[in-house]
Amino acid sequence: MKRFKKVVPFIFAAVCMSQLVYGASLESVSVNQTTLIPLRLVSEELKAKVSFDKASQKIAITLGDKVVELKPNCREASINGEKVSLDAAPEMIEGTTYVPLRFIGEALGANVGYNEGVVSVSLGDLEKQWTLVKKAMPQKSNSSGQAFKYESKTIKGKTVKYVTIDMNNASIVPRIQTAGGKINQVDDLKNLGKAGKVAINGTYFAAYNGDTPYPDGTLVKDGKPLHITDIGCTIGFTSDNEVLIDFVKTRVQGYVNDEPRWLTYRINRPTGDASATVIYTPEYGNAIKLEPGYVGVVCSNNKIVKKVTQSVQVPQDGFVLVMREDRANSFNIGDAIRYEVTFEPSHTSEDEWNKVQNALSAGPSLLINGNSTPAPKEEGFTEAKILTQVASRSFIGTTADGKVIVGTTSASISELKEIAKALGLQNAMCLDGGASSGLYYNGTYQTSPGRKVNNSIVFTQK
Repeated sequence: MKRFKKVVPFIFAAVCMSQLVYGASLESVSVNQTTLIPLRLVSEELKAKVSFDKASQKIAITLGDKVVELKPNCREASINGEKVSLDAAPEMIEGTTYVPLRFIGEALGANVGYNEGVVSVSLGDLEKQWTLVKKAMPQKSNSSGQAFKYESKTIKGKTVKYVTIDMNNASIVPRIQTAGGKINQVDDLKNLGKAGKVAINGTYFAAYNGDTPYPDGTLVKDGKPLHITDIGCTIGFTSDNEVLIDFVKTRVQGYVNDEPRWLTYRINRPTGDASATVIYTPEYGNAIKLEPGYVGVVCSNNKIVKKVTQSVQVPQDGFVLVMREDRANSFNIGDAIRYEVTFEPSHTSEDEWNKVQNALSAGPSLLINGNSTPAPKEEGFTEAKILTQVASRSFIGTTADGKVIVGTTSASISELKEIAKALGLQNAMCLDGGASSGLYYNGTYQTSPGRKVNNSIVFTQK
């Protein structure tokens, strides 16, 4: 994965000059010891052109032959197409977009200075200087307030039951839950959500023909990946309560004695691909049965402790790698071993996804950056009940002001996209539907599932 250049941030906002400048002073905001100051003001003072593309949410700043591009809530930017990584992402604060000043100034060829509350910018014969005047920033509240709000409404001709969850409230804790703490079990949604205020069913799982109910989508719980896939859309919850929805590829790099030695695309899911290496964690729930010609590399406390060719249980403090016997020859007892999971998003920042502690993929997607996404078949979905039919559906989405909405209805995908827009969602996706669709709020089913489920998203309050 490419390592991006780090840029030290000062941040400024795209707003009208008359609102922010009083003589030689400039209204500024301090967020996490970072100074935020206005983009359009400084860019226009530097005679740079600023544009905003609503569809892609991309900000473009152009001066001469330099083009700088950024997105709100994304710590990845570019200078003439060359990607760089920012220490602070552009943000939307009370309707205003904030972006890094030092990065913008220096990317456009200016010198940027900061001394005792005064910021200065010089470019050729042009010199500008402002005294920063601090403005109080809205903080995330710890009060119980209106953290959760349940409603049942008719929207676009459909009955929609939904809960709005204010993620600006720092006491809200989102978490992925699996039945029995494993990935091969099912339970009533109310049992998965009984410790929380809100629970909604999660990703698809094997629910027919007596199959073991393994999940189909990515599941990350408390920073630990339990299952991975690239199908559909993924929602991620970061350590600081940011919520991301994007098309994400998940990758696993394995290390032996701190050297990259193996790759896998499978966690806790057997496969017919003879060339694949599969990671099994304690959440797998069953003994691992090894086929002839395969070896289980048993790892405990990040050390290889043994290699087996018979059925084996996963150590509670480790994992088991299953691979072909010829590949296992390079793994030696006593070697240090570990793996790292990385996310490769399409519209958001890798840096933001690196902070994700809980994640789940399902789909199809509904909205990205306020726009309807393409047809579900482009995400790998093929069944008519997903592509075109009206069916029971669960959904989750985010608003521009930091809220999450989870809900259920009966609709087609195209109808649900219009419902999501009517609810004010900017990013939204489907969860598992049909008989799995269920919404549990405040100790009561608002929508009762028709079957037990494998996993769920649960919101609690500290």
